[in-house]
Amino acid sequence: MLAECLLHAAVPLMLVLVLWVLWKHYSNQGDPSCDLPLPKGSMGLPFVGETLAFATQGADFSRIRHELYGDVYKTHILGRPTVRVRGAANVRKILHGENTLVTTVWPHSIREVLGIQNLAMNSGDEHRFRKRIVMKAFNHDAMEEYLESTQTVIRDTVARWCGQRQPVLVYPATREMTFQSATASLVGVRSGGEEAQRVTELFQNMVDNLFSLPIKIPFGGLAKALQYRQSIDEWLEGHIKIKQQDIDNGDVGTDALSRMMLAAHDVGHHLSSQEIQDTAVELLFAGHETTSSAATSLIMHLALQPQVVQKVQEELEKHGLLQPDQPLSLEQVGRLTYVGQVVKEVLRLSPPIGGGFRRALKTFELDGFQIPEGWTVTYSIRDTHKSTDTVSSPERFDPDRWAADSDGGRRGRHDYIPFGGGPRACVGKEFAKLTMKLLCVELVRACRWELADGKVPAMTTIPVPRPVNGLPVRFTPCEPRTNNRLSEATRICKGSNAPAASYTPPKQEDYDEAPCHTVMARKSEACGA
Repeated sequence: MLAECLLHAAVPLMLVLVLWVLWKHYSNQGDPSCDLPLPKGSMGLPFVGETLAFATQGADFSRIRHELYGDVYKTHILGRPTVRVRGAANVRKILHGENTLVTTVWPHSIREVLGIQNLAMNSGDEHRFRKRIVMKAFNHDAMEEYLESTQTVIRDTVARWCGQRQPVLVYPATREMTFQSATASLVGVRSGGEEAQRVTELFQNMVDNLFSLPIKIPFGGLAKALQYRQSIDEWLEGHIKIKQQDIDNGDVGTDALSRMMLAAHDVGHHLSSQEIQDTAVELLFAGHETTSSAATSLIMHLALQPQVVQKVQEELEKHGLLQPDQPLSLEQVGRLTYVGQVVKEVLRLSPPIGGGFRRALKTFELDGFQIPEGWTVTYSIRDTHKSTDTVSSPERFDPDRWAADSDGGRRGRHDYIPFGGGPRACVGKEFAKLTMKLLCVELVRACRWELADGKVPAMTTIPVPRPVNGLPVRFTPCEPRTNNRLSEATRICKGSNAPAASYTPPKQEDYDEAPCHTVMARKSEACGA
């Protein structure tokens, strides 16, 4: 009896052992024709790999492994052997190796929902052709047209925030604001109307279900996302017909979608209804989801940086742009150099896109290691920003590092890549930066603000970096500018001998429990109080 029990127990144990040995052998097999070693790292458990850790550890997953293995390491996530990359030189090779070393990859569920007849999902000659058409919608003349509607949406939104007695949950509020701006500027829907509200609800419901379990089951996230996409397509079909009729009659709209339809028409390319629908969904997704993350980060960082807010106010006053409700031109926004530095620093410290996924088209060398053909390659924007040796004190929020006389001369092009680079660099980056600059200006002109609970919240990074608690913020309308009164924290900083923007945020674990008076005390210390 005992022998039979041992035999029954030994068989599954032997199977597990065999599977483990096979997994170890498989996971450490690179390209046998290449003499270079695979990157260091762990492939995790059989079949599962390190997917569970990847899904639960957030940014710590990559940080811990980079500390253990260096700038390039191997892992096994989402069912694929994967190499994770950081560092300007390594990322440059990936970004500029498009179509020769690597090609872009998207999860099947995202391709199903966002569509495949758009810029992001194509490659090679088709991608280059589509990019030329899309770029027509983001030239200087187009940006000048988008400015008025974008400023109006932002100004009205900030005014509503200032009129609320209760704290505003900033992330969902900026999400709605950036989508209203995107629908007006990018697809030509008047903000504030019933149509805009309906499209906003449909789109945000689609996106909320997009990054769910990629299995199509009744009432599952993917099934819901596809249902919302179908409703969006039904609305887009009628919207596009009207636009096409206007173009045929010589009445071209000023929105991005109209400009792209006209650009395609001018080169003799007829865009199908599905192509236009997929392009419109791509514009709205790219034009608001990441921008709302960046806008939330801007508000959070400036709430902790009263001396930076003061310098923005001084720059606006210098250019005669401090009065609320004052319209701006693209030229005036371009002269606000310090506002531009603030936006760049927000995007450096809190990039809204963590990185990107590629697939190796052939075996190639990277940082002394082989990257086998067929493996997934992911590059990290956030980790590259933090690991560069061309930035002093990379954890510190310091817009002055972007001044003309700073150490920027040592900084390479790929040490700072919030919008990616190479052939797939974000085509709408100027629109995103304009939105953030206008938000910074309108906030400083109209109100002052502080974190409602006095501490920076925990962050999640999927699908974009955002506060877990939505970032509750208390906004207060500014008093008449004739008094030139600032918040108490700003007045403490005024007259300080400390350099502006020298405040170093505490580590995340310090933020999680720091009460309001502790955070304010740290601000005062940074200002020399």
